[in-house]
Amino acid sequence: MVLSAQLVSLLETKWMFKKLSALSAILLLSGCANNAILELQKLDSKNIENRSIQIIDDGRTKDSIKHIIAGKLDEYGFQYQIVDVTQSNSNASNNPKLTYSANWWWDMASYMRYLNIEIKDNNQIIALVKIDTVKCGGFDKFGSARRRTEITLDLLLSELNKEEANKLICLGGQPNKASDPM
Repeated sequence: MVLSAQLVSLLETKWMFKKLSALSAILLLSGCANNAILELQKLDSKNIENRSIQIIDDGRTKDSIKHIIAGKLDEYGFQYQIVDVTQSNSNASNNPKLTYSANWWWDMASYMRYLNIEIKDNNQIIALVKIDTVKCGGFDKFGSARRRTEITLDLLLSELNKEEANKLICLGGQPNKASDPM
């Protein structure tokens, strides 16, 4: 009798260990503490009187990001001009300047790791957002670069709050985790 009780206890312990291991793995992969937004300074639209912005094209980031940014500025009623980085200082415009960078990494598939967007007016930062999708945890770093860029701009330019933006970014940009190879 004592031997069978010990055997049952041992089996129960092994079963609990398996449950605990599985739960730990799920929590680790799910990124339960997702916080993709590293820095945020939302744009106060009062800081841009004529709603005109220069988009500075650094020539290194994929062109698709520049086009997404231009589309979002259109959506929010901003006028914009795309200027090559080599021309950005020689241009006589006093309009605020938007700079951006995005980096793609590879881990089983290509994904947008970082996205940084900054708006300066007279060399003063008036808006800033930086995201790192690896902070989402597990497989949530993969997702639509297009959608994540749109969400990041919505966060910067509108009333979208940081918590909701984090959720959307860490769900791959969309609640259904749709993937965009961009």
